[in-house]
Amino acid sequence: MPKVPLPEEELQARLRWFIRVRFLFLVGLAFAIAAGARLFGNTFPHRATVVVGLVILTYNLLFALYHRFLRHRRVPTLTTSRIEASLQIGLDLVALTTLIHLTGGAENPLVGFYLFHAIVGSMLLSREEAYLVGLVACLLFLTVVGLEYAGLLHHFQPSGRSEQSPHQFFPYVAMVCASFVLTVFSTIAITSSIVSGLRLREQQLVQTKRALVKNAEDLERAYATLTEKQRQLIQTEKQASLGQLVAGIAHEINNPIQFIHGNMSILSEAFSDVLPLLDEEAKAHPGLMVARLEYPFFRKQVAVLLKDMVDGAARIAALVRDLKAFARRDEGRLDDRVNLNEAVAASVRLLHNQLKHFKVEEHLDPSLPPLRGNRTQLQQVVVNTLQNAVEACQEQPGARIRIRTRSEPDNSQVRLSIEDTGCGMNEEVKGRIFDPFFTTKQRSGGTGLGLAITYGIIQQHKGTIEVESRVGQGTTFHYLLPA
Repeated sequence: MPKVPLPEEELQARLRWFIRVRFLFLVGLAFAIAAGARLFGNTFPHRATVVVGLVILTYNLLFALYHRFLRHRRVPTLTTSRIEASLQIGLDLVALTTLIHLTGGAENPLVGFYLFHAIVGSMLLSREEAYLVGLVACLLFLTVVGLEYAGLLHHFQPSGRSEQSPHQFFPYVAMVCASFVLTVFSTIAITSSIVSGLRLREQQLVQTKRALVKNAEDLERAYATLTEKQRQLIQTEKQASLGQLVAGIAHEINNPIQFIHGNMSILSEAFSDVLPLLDEEAKAHPGLMVARLEYPFFRKQVAVLLKDMVDGAARIAALVRDLKAFARRDEGRLDDRVNLNEAVAASVRLLHNQLKHFKVEEHLDPSLPPLRGNRTQLQQVVVNTLQNAVEACQEQPGARIRIRTRSEPDNSQVRLSIEDTGCGMNEEVKGRIFDPFFTTKQRSGGTGLGLAITYGIIQQHKGTIEVESRVGQGTTFHYLLPA
């Protein structure tokens, strides 16, 4: 099983833990030296042992300071951390070998600390590097034991014994060395396998967690898309039902309003002829009353009343036209080859008198692919949206309207974006702008059908609408249509 390397952060944490353990070892070493001299009468060279302990303390403090201060001044890498781990283990092996030589050689129980370093090396380094640590530990130990056996190094006798030391007995020395080598490499093999397995499982868990997070994000996006599609479907069904209803209402209203409008013209003309006669009558009879009103007041107000009636009839006629357009928006053919840029330019020309009061920016992609649809209807979409933008910008000094067309990255759709820096909308208004008869402009005569008609046209062209808006910052309409 291949060894999976530690991440940089975890390797740094292990190295800091290793430094703390080394401090504990030094405390234990000091206690062992004091206890051995006072309780067991060991004849070890205590001063040399203390010097080795001070050397270990010195480089351990340097490593601790390095982690506390210098490490934060640069970005660490896995390579430098592995070099540091190898350096710490290497210094420990040299110091440990010196301590073993000073405190009994092959007869020293501190030999077990080699196994500790073999385990730590297997945890921090790659399998090959861990075996290299084991090889260095074996060479150092065997060198000390061999030199002491050959008499080239002085052997410090534990407890001051004068009898022959086992280190001079070759079978004993050979058995100790063989057991040591076998134990070190077996420990490394077992520890590396266990650590590699745990590390691999941890990596698989991390990958599984990332996959679960990604799936959750995908599900969240899919849910948002489904919610939007559901909203659009409800809107489409609502408009279909209302379309059938308003078609009948528009037809029933249209005939009477035509009569009213025509008759008002006759009444206006009739009053123009009658008023001079009434003026003569009023001169002859100063107290003349008409419709229970004094004639001077009636004479002044009748023109205003007639004008209000004519304007009201005209407004009702305009509303009926909008209703008929809403109900019959699917009657137009959708087989035109439409250049969307040309439709936008024509709409801007049509609304020139309204747009001239604002800064209008046009960013039209000249390489835009043509659309299959109805040019008149798409032009109506642009006009309706621009009119809303103009109304939203009326009270915003320095307002800007930006029109942009471009192809989507896969060239399957064309995007038309109309942005304004007007008053914007809150979420409640934004959620109802495509509802028929919903309007925030009752005082200015809005019917609430402009965006409802726009929505139906885009649906008919198999497109989608995206709306972005913030109160006080403006609104952007995005129309996506198949190329």
